[in-house]
Amino acid sequence: MQTQINSRDYWDARFENDWVACKGDKQSRFFASIAIQQLPGWLLDQIRQEKLSVADWGCAQGDGTDVWASHVPAEQIKGVDFSAAAIQQAHARYPALAFTNTDWLSSSPSEQDVFDVVFSSNTLEHFHQPYQVLQTLSQRASKALVLALPYRELERESEHFYSFLPENIPLQLENGFSLVWAKVLDCRLLPNSLWQGEQIILMYADMGWLKKLSLRLSHVHLMQTDVQSELLQLQNSLSESQLQLQQAQQTQKSLELESVHQEHMLQQHEKAYQQQQLDIAELLLKCEKLQQDIDEKVQQILSLKDQLMNREHALQAQYKVQSELRIVTTDLQKKADDYDKLLQQLDLRDAQISRLNLDVHYKEQAIREIKQSYSWILTRPLRFFKQFFQSPGRACYDLAKFMFWRLPAKMRWALHGPRHDFVRWVRASALPLNSPQLVAAGIPVVIDNPGAPVAMKPAKNTDLSWPEFQQQVLSRRADYKGIFIQELVIDWNVPLYQRPQHIAAAFGRLDYLVIYRTDNWAGDDVQGCREVAKNVWITNRHEVNQLQGVVRSLYSTAYANTPELLLESGRRGTLVYEYIDHIDPQISGDAENVRRLLALKDFAFNGGADYVVASAKKLYEEAVAAVGTDKVILAQNGVDTAHYRHPKHLSTPLPQNLQKFRARYSKVVGYFGALAPWLWYEAVADLVTSRPDLGFVFIGPDYYGGSDKLVKADNLLYMGTVDYQILPAYASQFDVCFIPFAPGEIARTTSPLKLFEYFALEKPVVVTTDMAECVAFDEVFSGNSVESLSTALDAAFAVKDDPEFTRRLADLADANDWDCRARAMEKAFQKPSLH
Repeated sequence: MQTQINSRDYWDARFENDWVACKGDKQSRFFASIAIQQLPGWLLDQIRQEKLSVADWGCAQGDGTDVWASHVPAEQIKGVDFSAAAIQQAHARYPALAFTNTDWLSSSPSEQDVFDVVFSSNTLEHFHQPYQVLQTLSQRASKALVLALPYRELERESEHFYSFLPENIPLQLENGFSLVWAKVLDCRLLPNSLWQGEQIILMYADMGWLKKLSLRLSHVHLMQTDVQSELLQLQNSLSESQLQLQQAQQTQKSLELESVHQEHMLQQHEKAYQQQQLDIAELLLKCEKLQQDIDEKVQQILSLKDQLMNREHALQAQYKVQSELRIVTTDLQKKADDYDKLLQQLDLRDAQISRLNLDVHYKEQAIREIKQSYSWILTRPLRFFKQFFQSPGRACYDLAKFMFWRLPAKMRWALHGPRHDFVRWVRASALPLNSPQLVAAGIPVVIDNPGAPVAMKPAKNTDLSWPEFQQQVLSRRADYKGIFIQELVIDWNVPLYQRPQHIAAAFGRLDYLVIYRTDNWAGDDVQGCREVAKNVWITNRHEVNQLQGVVRSLYSTAYANTPELLLESGRRGTLVYEYIDHIDPQISGDAENVRRLLALKDFAFNGGADYVVASAKKLYEEAVAAVGTDKVILAQNGVDTAHYRHPKHLSTPLPQNLQKFRARYSKVVGYFGALAPWLWYEAVADLVTSRPDLGFVFIGPDYYGGSDKLVKADNLLYMGTVDYQILPAYASQFDVCFIPFAPGEIARTTSPLKLFEYFALEKPVVVTTDMAECVAFDEVFSGNSVESLSTALDAAFAVKDDPEFTRRLADLADANDWDCRARAMEKAFQKPSLH
């Protein structure tokens, strides 16, 4: 606050804007006038006779300086202030007076900056350490220093930082000046006063100069108290005491009268109480008789009620039998009708199948006859050459295939490896070499000439065979802390990295050997083993099933795994079940998928898994209730902080639509992740419509038509899927990040990975209130309606540039790094499997 109040910008703004409106000019004249009136007459005489120079330090707009000019010649006066705005106003208002814009507190005095007398009115109280300022002022005065200060100001003004009291006013300054004059004035007694308190006028002087003046006692005044003010206060105190005495006497009389009245009332109440006791005794007798009558009636009612209930039970039983008979009859009739319809459909289907089988038989016979005919065999070369000219690659492939399948079985098996390489080459060559399908398929490519237009060819396959992997990697098994096998869940090469890839990479960084299994469903296209990150290998080889003494991870969302498949080759180490989502049709798909996932969960929760890893606290509590605390590990989702903070994202080019959208809106709300059924699309639509001042950006793959559920509006931009490698560059355009899960069980049991990625971006996060894993952080804003979400967004925008808030988000990201999650899961390596 001190730096703000005493800064040059602060006072320039005061003098330019509201100095006169706040009566600053009138106060300057008022304080200067009362100070000069209280000074000793001999000082003013000496100033006039010896033509002493006077500096009015802190002169503001010159009003106090003008008052001095009424008492001493104007040419002896100069106003000094560090505010250029104040001095400019002073020159304009009082052109006949001299003013200078100088900061005495930050510069050393020169000869022209030293005056005989320095005067300062109501300035020192604006400093936390005023006596340091006073020592600086004393260096500018050669004979005397005169101060006007607020005195005994215990309840200070907002701009005042020091109270001057008899206990803290010095008698002597460091330059040798001594206090020779002090006078207190109670300004509350003055007419039209502009200060409701006391002022003290102080004069410090050089004793050598005073000695030359031959002053006497009558010329010196040192008074700490204004006698008239003290007398007035004593008179006011006496008046108040007399008034209080009169009030006390009146109160005593009132109490005496009240006492007499209360005694009279007490006697009356005593009589009334005795009469009430008699009345109560009579009423009690009547109540006893009424109670006896009521008891008799209650017995009669209970008897009737029992009879009624027995009758109702009999009627209900009769009605139930009749209803069951009607239902059974109706059901039997319906089943009979359905059976007749099914028989008709079955007969019809059998007839159709018979006709189709007969048709297929005739056509197959005709095809065989054609292919066995002399003309078909004779024209085979012609057909080959026609296909060769139309599609040479396809023709060669068909010819090689024709020849391969006519070789003996042993020879075909010996050529299995070269055949696979040839098939991959043909499939890659069948597409334009720079096609998105080739890149999405994960087929490695090289560029012949980087400067020329795109002309690409498949790169040499560097995947290790299983024997090579055993020789080069597994032979060094002792160099690793352990082996972590990620069973089938999702391919490694997908646009949006998920928990399996992150956990695998984290274990690799912690010096574990990680084997990540894939069936090449999406874009891995691995044939053998391929290293994709430090100590992380993806593979499609079934020999992984034979490895012993490993930790195997299976996900609660991976319906490719079944208990039978997992135990086909024995348990082979420690089995970890990663319970990462509530099993729900919105997440897990159709009924068959849900059935398989529930079967896997039952297997894990009933002793099949050595450990259960829960990604959310609610899932953790469910797992603990099933298998006990010792076998459950809480490892929530996390973030790869190094990836999100990499400087490469600062130079990543952004698409034009995002750049234009960002330019249109000063405030942008962003979401990245799956556009899945669990998002609260209705609330998003209402929020986008009600807040046209905000831009909304959604990034992510479309699950089950999620993008069609986004409202079509000018202030909403859907960008589709963005690759994880460049996602941070896109998300850096967000001001506030959004996770709008619909209220319900999915929201309550999900630990969204994107929450920690938002933390790493150091962006405020707004979520729906049901997301318990998110709202557990004090830094996360939430709402359970469109209105409360809108309020939460405004609160998030208010702190998006707060350095302290963004630092806390960065700390949260560091505390939830994927390496921390992998360390929590190391427990599975520390305790051997019980199986």
